[in-house]
Amino acid sequence: MNRTTKTFTFIIGIIMTIAMVGSLILPMLTGNIGQADIEAEAPTPFPEPTLPAPPDTAAINFDSLHLHSSGLFTVAAPSGWIAGGGSNTADELRASLTNSAYLSVVEVRISKNHAGIADLDALSAFLDKSWLSQTWSGYSRWDETSRKTTADGRVQIDFNLARGRSHMIARQESWLEGGDIYTVRVVMAENAPDALKFILQGVANGIERLPAYVDAPFGWDAYFDNLDKHILRYPSDWAVTDAAPGLPATIVGDHITLAVATFDVAITSEDEARAWTESQRRGIQALSVEALTVAEAPGFQVSYRHTTLDGEVESGLLLMLNGADNRLHVANVRSATLNEDLLTVDRAEYPWLAVIDSFRLMPDLAVDPV
Repeated sequence: MNRTTKTFTFIIGIIMTIAMVGSLILPMLTGNIGQADIEAEAPTPFPEPTLPAPPDTAAINFDSLHLHSSGLFTVAAPSGWIAGGGSNTADELRASLTNSAYLSVVEVRISKNHAGIADLDALSAFLDKSWLSQTWSGYSRWDETSRKTTADGRVQIDFNLARGRSHMIARQESWLEGGDIYTVRVVMAENAPDALKFILQGVANGIERLPAYVDAPFGWDAYFDNLDKHILRYPSDWAVTDAAPGLPATIVGDHITLAVATFDVAITSEDEARAWTESQRRGIQALSVEALTVAEAPGFQVSYRHTTLDGEVESGLLLMLNGADNRLHVANVRSATLNEDLLTVDRAEYPWLAVIDSFRLMPDLAVDPV
């Protein structure tokens, strides 16, 4: 064998040796790499949210009374649920009660029946997917699971809900009352269906319209002094600038100031009402006086003109009511742009005078402080 042949044979041997070794090692390497890729690609499972234990319904009462911001109704709140986040428009009143420990939200809606709905079939049709979608906008997913009308005249709808990775259930009941549409909805963790039904029944049975304001318009707010027990309603674009239980309150609008206060005095005649009005501030002249009784509380209305130190003229109307607490409760509204006797004007031209008409004494109204 010559030198060239030996060299060629040697090279062939090296190549074959490498090929044999490679055939043994490469499958092992590729197998490990593939397994590593599979392990790397496998997602880490997220732990499921831990649901709170269902509340003990035996420990829940409905003794807490919440006054809606409109002053038009109260709702009995289950103990442990906190009021907040409601709304008040010309078309709908909404109250919200929450208990974060139980992932629970309670909503009460009173809506104007603009569609003239007269029966449960029409009410059920009104509560369609479009209406429901608007009211469930805060959830990532909602599904209606059942719907029926109940023997006590309500449309009952059940739901499954999701917010993030939390899963909940809900039941809603709607009915017609006093020409309006009432809706109560309760959201709970999915493991608490019995508590959901208990709370829904308690809240639905605990809604009360204030008799004094049965025919009052939506869209106005209310100021209630929970210590002195008087209340009045005012346009929602006015603002409370100064108030505390048992102390004078000030509410202001566009060129209008409304003051509410209580005094340790009794007024029993028109002459006393006139004199007391003029004693409240320098520059006040009483114009007209009218005796009246408001919800069994006797009192007087006094219109007046006020001349400021700068010579500007304001017109005012004052309602004073003698309370069962032997104190004088006073609502006083004045406008910086008028020079009128507000007891003789056409009230249709001054709709804000309705704030005086809404003034009431509520000695028996006991609600939770806001």
